[in-house]
Order: sequence, then structure tokens, then C-alpha cells
Amino acid sequence: MSDLVYSRRDFLCRSATCAAHLGILSASPLWARQLWAAQERFPVVASEPWGRLERVAEGVWALVSTPFQDGATLCNGGIVAGRNGVVVIEAFATDAGARWMGEQATRLTGHAPTHVVLTHYHGDHTGGLRGAKSVGAPAVLATPTTRDYAREGNDPLNDILNRVTPLDAIRPTEIDLGDRSLVVVPRQGHTASDVTIELSDPSVVFCGDLVWNEMFPNYVDATPSRLTQAVRLMRLADAETYVPGHGPLADRDALDRYIDILDHVEDAARRAIAEGMTAAEAGARFQLPESTSEWVLFNPAYFERAIGSWLAELGHPQP
Repeated sequence: MSDLVYSRRDFLCRSATCAAHLGILSASPLWARQLWAAQERFPVVASEPWGRLERVAEGVWALVSTPFQDGATLCNGGIVAGRNGVVVIEAFATDAGARWMGEQATRLTGHAPTHVVLTHYHGDHTGGLRGAKSVGAPAVLATPTTRDYAREGNDPLNDILNRVTPLDAIRPTEIDLGDRSLVVVPRQGHTASDVTIELSDPSVVFCGDLVWNEMFPNYVDATPSRLTQAVRLMRLADAETYVPGHGPLADRDALDRYIDILDHVEDAARRAIAEGMTAAEAGARFQLPESTSEWVLFNPAYFERAIGSWLAELGHPQP
């Protein structure tokens, strides 16, 4: 079996993160670290070697994890505050990272978190659940699929996961914070059960791992056609700020560049089929579009994995 083919259980148990490239992160070149540090879009209200918290608007903050140091959080996330509640988006990779986010939410708003929303089940978004629950007594919200897959191989967290408040997997869910609302929108593409968290004023979308910025995405559990569709629908929202699952905060132009990458991967997969190439052969030939040629590739297998995901969906699975 190819080492690129994982079951969900294998993936969760072996890596505990959809980044799945920690050994390579520590060797990331200096230019990549400098690129990450230079991507601040908004005022920074808290900073650690492994991430920075940017104030996007009144009552809205986005965490940009900097995955070149200690991996306390690994994924991006955020805080949204209203008169009647404080939402933390993601439970991050570790208890320490999730606890830090809860403490920052309390410091910035004067209130402990009331909700924690999980965008999907991968370990770098769920591994810190115990730390997230340790600050206040927030309700944890996730789709039933996210809850069930997060439970696989995660016995220490099952007492929390068993009490998750289920999100509707078909219709959007509104979280009323008094003077503002969040809309949790069910989607698919990066996994079988993604959600985005969307605000209209200010116009912000927390994308989970449906969107990556300045770095090539991991297709480990992806359904590629649904991924592209979900991202195009988010682009139609014409938000001012998109908070990706990984990488610096994105604007409309950045999202357009990301869509170019998704289309480029599909084109490469269709050419591979036409020319009788394997995913490995097509991945070795693959090059990023010129507009994204400086994006970080953390794992040399990611091109092959992405093309292989398309081949599987198009009826040409790899042995």
C-alpha cells in the first residue's frame, strides 16, 4: 500500500494533526520564517513564538499560528465577543495552546468563553479540548461527524466529546451573542464534515482548513471537487477577511490565488489520466502557478497526495 493512503483512524493516531509535517517544520528555511512574520494585516494584541493574535475588528480577533516554533496551537482560529457571549473558534493542537486562547479571550473581553466551535475533526483543531474546557465552562459545538471521528483513537477526550452540542450538518446554525450573531455554515471538502463561521459586520469568514494561505494544502481526507466548490461559494460572499486554517490572514485576492491552485491541481490530475501517469509521476512534475510560486511546501508528498485525491475521485485510484 502507498504510504500516502491513510484511514481516518491511522491519520488521527499517527499524526494527531492535519498539518502532519512537524518534522519538516523545524527545518523550514529562514526566508519562510521571515515571510510568515511579515504578514500581519491587523494590530497584534498578543504574540508568542508559535502564533500571534490580530484584532480584525471590534470584538473580533484572529489567531495566526506560526508553525516554525513550539507547536502549541498549530492551526489558526479566533475569538468573537458579543454582549451575551464569547466564542472561541477551534480547540487547537494542545491543551496549553487552547488554554492560552481561552485566557486571551477572557483578558480581551472581560468574560470567559461561553462557546468553543470546532471546524472539523483533525487533531490540530481538536487536540486541546481539555485545555479549552479549563477556562470557564464553554459549550463545545461540532457536527456529529466531527464529534465521532475526533473520538477515534482519542479516549482521553471522549468524556468531553460525548457531551458535544451537535451542530446541524445540513442547515446553518446561528449563535446569538446579543448584539451580534455568528452563522455556522456546514460544508464539505477538506473533510466529510467541515464548517465555516461567518460574520456579516464586520465581513469575516473563519474558513477552517477549507482554505490555506501562503502554503500548499493537505488533501489527506479531501474530496477535491467539493473542496473547490466550497471555496468558490465562500468567495461569492466577498468577505473582507478570510481566516484560513493555516497561514496568514487572507483577503479576496489571496482567496483568488488559492482557487487558482485548486484548479491547477485538478488540471494536473486530468492530464495525468490522459497521459497514463501515476500520482507520483504527476506530483513530481507538478509546479505551482506563477502567482503562488513562493508558497511554502512543507511536505514533498503533498503534490502527489493532492493529485492522488483527484485521481481517486475521478475513478483512477492508486494501488
